[in-house]
Amino acid sequence: MATSTKTVSLEEFRLRAAHTGLTLTEEDIVELHKGYVGMLRLMERFPSTWAAEAEPAHIFVTVGGTVR
Repeated sequence: MATSTKTVSLEEFRLRAAHTGLTLTEEDIVELHKGYVGMLRLMERFPSTWAAEAEPAHIFVTVGGTVR
């Protein structure tokens, strides 16, 4: 993915959570924020392009039906 994303502050996340209409406790919001920030950090480590050879062969089936 390799895109730089701005980390969402807890206050901004709390505000966004309030707009969902869900009944969330403070503990829920804190845990969800940790997970969200962690997910964004992991996504930054994803490569922007994938080599076909790195994927399982069943995913890359040519139009003729033969597996690469």
